[in-house]
Amino acid sequence: MTAVDDVAFVDFDEIERWRAEGRAHALLDVRERGEYALGQIPGSCPLPRGLIEICLERLVPWKDVPLVLYSNGNLRSVLAARTCLRLGYRDVRVLAGGIQQWAADGRSPAYGVNVIGKTFGERLSVTDQVQQLTPDEVAALTEAGGTLIFDARTSREHAKGHIPGAYHVPGGELVSTVFGAGIDRTDRTAPIIVHCAGRTRSIVGAYLLRQAGFDNVFALRNGTMAWVMSGRELETEHRPWTGSEPGSEGTARSAGFARDFVTGTHAFPLAASELPAPGDGREPCYIIDVRLVEEFTAGHIPGAISCPAGQLANAVDEQIAVRDALLVCYSGTETRARIGAGLLARIGYRRVAWLAGGLAEWSGPVDAGDPNAYLDDLAFSGPDVQTIDGDGLSELLRDGTGMLIDVRRSSEYALSHIPGSVWIPRGDLERRIGAQATADTRLVVASDRELRSTLAAKTLLELGHRNVSVLAGGVNEWISSGRAVEEGLDGADVSLAEAKEDAELVARRPRLLERNRDDMVRYLDWEERLGEELLANAKAGGSAEPGEDHG
Repeated sequence: MTAVDDVAFVDFDEIERWRAEGRAHALLDVRERGEYALGQIPGSCPLPRGLIEICLERLVPWKDVPLVLYSNGNLRSVLAARTCLRLGYRDVRVLAGGIQQWAADGRSPAYGVNVIGKTFGERLSVTDQVQQLTPDEVAALTEAGGTLIFDARTSREHAKGHIPGAYHVPGGELVSTVFGAGIDRTDRTAPIIVHCAGRTRSIVGAYLLRQAGFDNVFALRNGTMAWVMSGRELETEHRPWTGSEPGSEGTARSAGFARDFVTGTHAFPLAASELPAPGDGREPCYIIDVRLVEEFTAGHIPGAISCPAGQLANAVDEQIAVRDALLVCYSGTETRARIGAGLLARIGYRRVAWLAGGLAEWSGPVDAGDPNAYLDDLAFSGPDVQTIDGDGLSELLRDGTGMLIDVRRSSEYALSHIPGSVWIPRGDLERRIGAQATADTRLVVASDRELRSTLAAKTLLELGHRNVSVLAGGVNEWISSGRAVEEGLDGADVSLAEAKEDAELVARRPRLLERNRDDMVRYLDWEERLGEELLANAKAGGSAEPGEDHG
């Protein structure tokens, strides 16, 4: 290994000592998301190098917390470390040899995304705390009548396709919805089915209802994937819950359930006066708003993360890079916050609390706005990069006098890119650009809007490229102006498997990246293997019970 003067290296043995001691740190995989999904170090958090300036301060708001970065070898992680140092982080290290050396030392990678939460879901499955029904069994129940079906996913996923007749009720709202509907917990003649796309959220949603005392609740085994593979069609009509809103009795029952749900866990109440402010020098603390996104948008605690309670098992681990930080859930009252804290404690996070009294007890400032608004913030990227409009780029491409580089994610490129583009992810420009262009080549850089492309253009200028422009308005404006785009991976040096893994579950996918039957089978088999591994560990003397520490 070659020494690098301005970057410190660390061996994984040191990280294991930190984990054993509960020392707060962040282990960040700076490769592309698809690479991460195809094999990562357990407990790491994905942060592609090209997104560090945009996302790092949200993932790790504390400049003194140690950061450990890794990629395949050392190149991207060293470059990423220098970016972190420029951003003011004071303890930045590179995992010596990256994941390649880590695996060569005899360690086994984890696969997929959201492994911590999905493992929790499979633990509920293998310990028989949730019963699952096949599509045939669910179809038979619905034909008999009297069955309630709930889609526990986000509204975007629901709109893409759900089980016919399913109402959209996000997982964190299931208990209050069922209590509000006045359903009798002793009624065994009215089955309740919970579904998602695969397994985790349907299992967790059904688990919450069963914990609330409803015995006649089942998860659709393998979700919409299994439904499609059984030869059945999905419904795309939006079906919001049309039943009654929770009255005072339903609200009281939900609150009672939430109190019971945290009893016996290590989650604890935290007064608003004790809530650490972001970056105030006290212990690292993530504030998690577990309400629905529209509630967060209307007003939230500054610095809070938006992760509705029903998504905690499926999404929160990509927003909290410091696994040993204190996690504090809050909602309007304490009800959903207690449910969120109870879930996080059961998933295995070591330090979990809820905001006592809810937002009513918060006397500090309140911010409003979409949780992803920061993706449009160009303030820190500076105005010192020239731009080119769509007409200018069209002329350049027509004349063949320059090169268009698309620096977005591979799945975004596959969905729609400008004909003639070359895909080079912003985080890997230094390694790949030499094979594509000389210092004198006219280069135009494009991303969805202008943020990532502006940062990439700066990198190219620093590398010595003399004629670099950013596409004004990005690919989004190119499309809105009616100009042509194409699907596919032409012009992209990336495997189909990696591009498929790069695509987020809720995102619209091009035909090329749609999961086929084999992909679905592999994905569902992977989730079920998590449960099989838990059983094997239990037989070897470990535990498969909820509450096992996976921090």
